[in-house]
Amino acid sequence: MDKKRRKKTSLKTKNKKKIDTLYSILELTKTKEQCGILSKKFRFLEEFGTGYFEYNRFDGLYIGIFDVLLKEDLIIDGYLSKDFLELSFLIEGEQIIKIDGIERDLIYESQESYLLYLSKIQGSVSYHKRKRLKEVKIRMSINFIKRHRLDEEHNILEKYSLVKLQNSFLKPLCPKTQDILSEILTDKRNGLLKRLFLESKTLELIALKLENSSKPKSIVTTPADHLVKKLYQTQHLIASDLSIQHSIQQLSRQIGLNDFVLKKEFKSLFDKTIFEYATELRMNKAKQLLHHSKKPIYEISEIVGYKNSTHFTAAFKKTEGVTPKLYRNNKKLQ
Repeated sequence: MDKKRRKKTSLKTKNKKKIDTLYSILELTKTKEQCGILSKKFRFLEEFGTGYFEYNRFDGLYIGIFDVLLKEDLIIDGYLSKDFLELSFLIEGEQIIKIDGIERDLIYESQESYLLYLSKIQGSVSYHKRKRLKEVKIRMSINFIKRHRLDEEHNILEKYSLVKLQNSFLKPLCPKTQDILSEILTDKRNGLLKRLFLESKTLELIALKLENSSKPKSIVTTPADHLVKKLYQTQHLIASDLSIQHSIQQLSRQIGLNDFVLKKEFKSLFDKTIFEYATELRMNKAKQLLHHSKKPIYEISEIVGYKNSTHFTAAFKKTEGVTPKLYRNNKKLQ
């Protein structure tokens, strides 16, 4: 981050309200303990924001979820007394992270993620009002790391230590990661099934991180980095609600890119057009629903973005070679 940006950041955080702990602005609404998994849900106090924070904790694994629209600019100071491995996924929002001993402020933005080994650090996190914050944060204790042998082959504790990476650890969210996060955010399991599900999804996210981590990405944002982030945001926008048929013009306005640039660069990065990508997602979702649900075809067509079931049937047959009805019947016979 250059001097101008650092100066601007310090001005932005000057008038923020400081709090010592997140829990001082939360109200507990639900507590449950079952099969060794402790689950708590909180709502934000009305004067601070509209939304919730919840977490599940068991056997050295902690998974917290934020979803809030803040009414106040906030700074949360803190000290981490324990060592742990942290996975964070910022689906929406922006954070300014200050860590004692690191000169530069870390700008953590929407559609980014990180994997870090944190050991007794002190600092603060700043949040902006009128900006939605949606984040999934996973912390793994040393015992959890040892139990799953996470450090044996990939030297996670050394390779992903904050001291070593400093400010070069942020990565864009990939489609597979987004799918797993969506599963976590919509999960309704309880007890043992919840434990198994959350542990398996955590290990799956770790595996993805290790597969995609040949070269850590610099936090210093170049024009190319900024463009790639915009393209991943486009991808997330399409995938997050398939019932909406976005036009190129609508997407370009929401993402903040020129129509021509959006179409050209999306095709270059993902090797398919926006239309091809959206259609592939819709057909995959439709096949899943046809195979695993008893929903009528007209309802499935609406779920995947076709208001007219005739148009859906024509599109499905064009890509799959059979009608939705025949596809469902064939699956029943298998």
